Amino acid sequence: NNPEITITSLSNEILEDTLPGMVVALFKTRDKDSGDNGEVVCNIGRDIPFKIYSSSKNYYKLVTDGALDREQTPEYNVTITATDRGKPPLSSSTTITLHITDVNDNAPVFHQASYVVHVAENNPPGASIAQVSASDPDLGPNGRVSYSIIASDLEPRALASYVSVSAQSGVVFAQRAFDHEQLRAFELTLQARDQGSPALCANVSLRVLVGDRNDNAPRVLYPALGPDGSALFDTV
Repeated sequence: NNPEITITSLSNEILEDTLPGMVVALFKTRDKDSGDNGEVVCNIGRDIPFKIYSSSKNYYKLVTDGALDREQTPEYNVTITATDRGKPPLSSSTTITLHITDVNDNAPVFHQASYVVHVAENNPPGASIAQVSASDPDLGPNGRVSYSIIASDLEPRALASYVSVSAQSGVVFAQRAFDHEQLRAFELTLQARDQGSPALCANVSLRVLVGDRNDNAPRVLYPALGPDGSALFDTV
């Protein structure tokens, strides 16, 4: 007679931050033979973060035995094999599928360490001037990223009149026409935040360089011009 395996309890969804030692399944074995032919030992595959304990004769626990990471391994197929001590030994096996469920354990990561963008002055207000992008490997709200501007070297009251960012796409928009003669560069700190609880976030810098256009005609400073356009000279 081959050994029989009966699963008596199973939690097939396991949070990825579960600590080692959590009981995942309970099972029992039975072999109708007697003596060594009815003595059963159980084992599972190697290189998986689970192990089995014998809680009493023919009764076993399957427990976690290492770190779990859903982003690397979202599920495990654990095969339990029961083998008797007969000659030749007989065995049977059963496979259970364990799903690793997500927790918010990954902060968003920007695709660049920093951003620099060149914008020519006299740009049209409302035009997009840059886009930042971050990704988060978690699932659902834990991996859903939104963007905001959290700091800049502009005056706080003036910031909103210069730039804005789309919370969904990370596209940065100019809110006014820039003037190279008044402002040649400014820097923003943007944040990507996921929707987990608690939320995780990351920051990145965006430097905007305002380029020059030939938009100013020369002016004669001296001598001064009269109403008719003729030069006025001081008499000494």
